[in-house]
Amino acid sequence: MTAVPPTLDRVDIMTAAMSALLEDGAAALGDRDAVGIAHIRCTTPGMVVGLPVLKEVFGRMGARVRPNVTDGEVVGLGAIIADIGGPVAAIRGASPTAIRFLTKLSAVASGFAERDSGDPLEVWAGEVGRLSPVAPVGDAGPSFELEVDP
Repeated sequence: MTAVPPTLDRVDIMTAAMSALLEDGAAALGDRDAVGIAHIRCTTPGMVVGLPVLKEVFGRMGARVRPNVTDGEVVGLGAIIADIGGPVAAIRGASPTAIRFLTKLSAVASGFAERDSGDPLEVWAGEVGRLSPVAPVGDAGPSFELEVDP
């Protein structure tokens, strides 16, 4: 019997993304007319979880995300987990919030961070990690950085 991956309610994703962007004071940074491509690169290997939230955060700022991995996948150092396209100012403005979500949810899924049972995103991340057929890597969960192409 194959485990059924957990689902995440779109309303929970939108609510969390909007609240975090407002709380972080996210705003477009730099030339609002410049359009480009950026990548989210893994700087510490581990299990990646949180791609729907990553897409929502960048989408709310006007950028589009193309994931290169799936939730629950373990990636190595230097792996590009997602490509982002759109206004560079929007990409830069959304990236701190998006990377914070990605890092936290990946750490929860990997078992390196406590999950808040009242937070539907963290509950979902914990289930993705629990059902993943691969073991987490490292000792603190993965970390990520934004790399903008000139």
